[in-house]
Amino acid sequence: MKKRFRFKPLWLACACICATSAAAEPFQLGEIQVTASGLDPLTGAVKTIDQEELRLFNRETVGKALNIMPGVTLTEGGARNEQMLTLRGFDLRQVPVFVDGIPVYVSYDGYVDLGRFNTFDLSGIDVSKSFSSVLYGPNALGGAINLISRKPTKQLEGDVTLGLYLNNQFGYNGLHTDANAGGNYGSWYWQASASYLNKDQFRLSEDFKATKYEDGGDRGNSYNNDKKINLKLGWTPREGDEYTVNYINQQGEKGTPVYAGKDVASTNNVRFWQWPYWDKESLYLLSRTRLGEDSYIKFRVYYDKFQNSIANYSNGTYRVLKATPFYQSWYDDYSYGASAEFGTKLYESNTLKLAMHLKDDVHREHNRGNPIQRFKDRTTSFALEDTQRLGEKFDLVFGVSRDERGTREAQNLVAGKLVNFQKDETDAWNPQIGLFYHASASDEIHATISRKSRFPTIKDRYSYRLGTAIPNAGLQAESSTNFEIGASGLIDPKVRVEGAFFYYDVQDMIQSVNILPKNQCGATATTCTQMQNIGNVTTKGLEFGVTANPLDTLEIGVNYTWLDRVNETNPTIRLTDVPRHKLFSYAKWQVYGPLTVLGSVEVNSWRCSASDATRVAGGFGLANLKAMYKVNDAWSGEFGVNNLLDKNYATSEGYPLEGRNFFINGTWKF
Repeated sequence: MKKRFRFKPLWLACACICATSAAAEPFQLGEIQVTASGLDPLTGAVKTIDQEELRLFNRETVGKALNIMPGVTLTEGGARNEQMLTLRGFDLRQVPVFVDGIPVYVSYDGYVDLGRFNTFDLSGIDVSKSFSSVLYGPNALGGAINLISRKPTKQLEGDVTLGLYLNNQFGYNGLHTDANAGGNYGSWYWQASASYLNKDQFRLSEDFKATKYEDGGDRGNSYNNDKKINLKLGWTPREGDEYTVNYINQQGEKGTPVYAGKDVASTNNVRFWQWPYWDKESLYLLSRTRLGEDSYIKFRVYYDKFQNSIANYSNGTYRVLKATPFYQSWYDDYSYGASAEFGTKLYESNTLKLAMHLKDDVHREHNRGNPIQRFKDRTTSFALEDTQRLGEKFDLVFGVSRDERGTREAQNLVAGKLVNFQKDETDAWNPQIGLFYHASASDEIHATISRKSRFPTIKDRYSYRLGTAIPNAGLQAESSTNFEIGASGLIDPKVRVEGAFFYYDVQDMIQSVNILPKNQCGATATTCTQMQNIGNVTTKGLEFGVTANPLDTLEIGVNYTWLDRVNETNPTIRLTDVPRHKLFSYAKWQVYGPLTVLGSVEVNSWRCSASDATRVAGGFGLANLKAMYKVNDAWSGEFGVNNLLDKNYATSEGYPLEGRNFFINGTWKF
């Protein structure tokens, strides 16, 4: 049974009025970026959301933070109550997530629940889209997401934030608190962060209409509880040298609200699930050593552990486990690996980087009463990236990597006994080239072509999917040829614009195929599928954004994304979770000295939630508003409202999200 934090101090509601803290110093040793010959990042290849923006828009989880960017679509809730996203149509298996350059996606299925990753301890998030650096390593088919931690610059610095969540009746929903502290003493530094985020539940919109399993009001089983610590110790014996030990421990638990849509007749949709724990632990060592004036070598060594459990109950009382073979299951996964990166300047206008990666992924699982099944994959990568300055204004970037993945162990459970699956090997080449034109220090135009790949996960190859699928150990890598033309710059000293047009051609995409007769999945099976390399999907899209300061006290911004994805192999199988249109806009007005008001609007068009189009999440528009008050350099606060108009909406059909809700937070900086 779940255990939930129940301490509800009344003083918190009165005292905590929150804040935007100053931007944190990024931990440069954790960055992986395509750079110009002068080692500055190329803005056309990577975009960054800094810590100031994360606080400004109250983006407490990574999923919600990335949702303010063009090209990103957040899908929240769903059958597993997760925050998932797509980047220009690519999901999180195809856009891996890193922390300071260390891969942290789950070994079994390649996904990461971004709702379990908060942003309180980050200096920023780097997002590389189609033209991501080959130095990231394998599986970056559609780009890469890198969460960058903090690094102190003073002998003592930090901040503490406390916050309270309220529903649309000003009732208690939950609380959060986070603390960051660090010190830099020249030759060494330390950084420590801790956070706690608890939500007892959320309340649905007043427009929600009761369904068979959800009567409205407080959303049943919608709790979550997340705790996290992040510790870093660094040594900088001389300029250009840096050595760090980093430890992260995050522990979570959550419920999964039951399906409340129109297709309740399907038993696959109605699940009474809880996750007693969703825990992740990482230990990694990063280093950079200067070699002469123009060269360096970096090492990353890491161990990443993931454990979780799912309890499958028979009804909404969440007291009796369901009487099926799957009524409680456990995952116990870990990954370990290392990478080396060497960089040098062959001559003044050239920068060369080489990288090697080795990663072992181990997945262990079992349902109650069954033996533990064990799977192990080994992935390697060799990469080269070269930047050549052409004249005064052009940079030509060439990159290539060769990636390989092989199965070391795969156990099947047959009649209660463990036997071995067939082992397999696959590989892929990933070449790319980009031309970047710097019209001025603030203006850039780029054109890029890249061919990227993604290896099938352990789940893709070996999962029976609760008796509805046949494994396919012989799956090969997906590949995509990505084209992009884009530009950014100032059209006026107070107006900045950016835009990009892109086209992706995905080959050998892994898709689920119906298998006949259905009894191949079991005598009583009502459906039978297999994952196969049969898909060809094309995506074309446009991103556009404007930021302007028409007045010294007013800043406005808007970004828009248009996506057109086509399943060329079988147009009757719809592509899910991606709206064709998305818009995000905001306005920030400094009313007078210490008082600032921020308003934002997000609009999404409809999207399919099932590949046969039987479930569709309708389009929606959300408005948010908050007021920020800076008492002095140390204290500041804010009060705000999300979903101002109390819209009843969902990003996955049948899983309605929170109605109007309020927050009160407070920050002290030192």
